[in-house]
Amino acid sequence: MFAAFDIAFDREMYARCYSPNWYQMFRTLELPEHRWSEADQKWLEHFAEERIELIEGARELVAELASQQIDVGIVTSGTRSRIVREIEEHGLAPHIRECVCGSDVVEKKPHPEALLLCLDRLGVSAAESVFIGDSPEDIAMAQAAGVFSIAIPGLYPNREALLAARPDAVAERLPDVLRHISFI
Repeated sequence: MFAAFDIAFDREMYARCYSPNWYQMFRTLELPEHRWSEADQKWLEHFAEERIELIEGARELVAELASQQIDVGIVTSGTRSRIVREIEEHGLAPHIRECVCGSDVVEKKPHPEALLLCLDRLGVSAAESVFIGDSPEDIAMAQAAGVFSIAIPGLYPNREALLAARPDAVAERLPDVLRHISFI
């Protein structure tokens, strides 16, 4: 996608500037703002061809939370069409009560707008909620919303930044999340 804008982009550059907020990446890579919507469209075209695999333990964690009558919501920067497709393809739809996508809000992560909207739709308070995230922006969003944050290092090259965001807890694997959730 970046090649279309004559921007050199390799694994090293990815590790240096990764953010789930693509506008932050565009800014870091000095892509002119007037080209961001074009870049968004190109990214969506490329990403639409990808099939996302679940992180190990995701299906089991979501099923366990749902079996405990705990509402599960998703807050993501992704597009609704892709996220809904992936939820359905992975058989998670029966367990997900709410999903707030990037296009549902004006402000992007780390702003808490999306998480607060999800909590409102679920009818739960920040004090009785937990947010599991794999980026520093996720942790900052949870903190800004007053929600207990659990960091789960993922496949992105942001482990140091994720830990530097000072989450309330860190789980190395998704099955480890349950020991950090006191209301189960």
